[in-house]
Amino acid sequence: MKKEILLTIFSMYLLIIVFNTDVVVSDPAINRTNLTAEGGNVTEISVISDVQTTIWQGFYGTISGELVLDDAIENTFYDWTLLESSGEVLATRDVVSDWSTINCTNQTQIYIEEVALAISNSSADSINRTYTNTTHPNFIIGTRTMSGCRSTLTDSETESQSVFWNVLLNADSDTVVYTAIIDDSTIGFNGTEYDFQLLVPANKTTGQANYQIYIELDSQ
Repeated sequence: MKKEILLTIFSMYLLIIVFNTDVVVSDPAINRTNLTAEGGNVTEISVISDVQTTIWQGFYGTISGELVLDDAIENTFYDWTLLESSGEVLATRDVVSDWSTINCTNQTQIYIEEVALAISNSSADSINRTYTNTTHPNFIIGTRTMSGCRSTLTDSETESQSVFWNVLLNADSDTVVYTAIIDDSTIGFNGTEYDFQLLVPANKTTGQANYQIYIELDSQ
């Protein structure tokens, strides 16, 4: 039977600072190449120009922990080292007081979240257009099974592979919980092994947001 380690293993404030460095695609100093025009010819060209998002922040890293038998003031009677990380990393902008009603984020809540962060729903990198899947692996938060929620995958250095499911949840009825499913020792976006990659938005206007990080580790 699956046992759940205390949901909030640690909580800390993180200040996300995203510098507003929009790339002007038409800027010839940034996007330029040399082409030779020759009379009597037609030539196909492909134009590729990447624009850096000013909305999203990525967190990534490794997880370690123990399954413990503690008393009320966290004196350890016995501990079992976890050989493989399994569970979720969760980020919220508000303290969650009740995890018992955690559920999938619905469309209305996504729109409300975008308004709160000054993100246009029509933007290519809006929350609504980023978390577009509903086929993530099932997982458990507390005693509740999460299934069919809005989700997305982050990238691996291997271009043909996507890794680390990210899922949108809601707690306390109106608190969006950005959730990364832990996948132990997986090749991440830069070719290094990580246990999670977590995608969270900042406020589009200020370029900043404060997040608390929670972790739920599972033991089989």
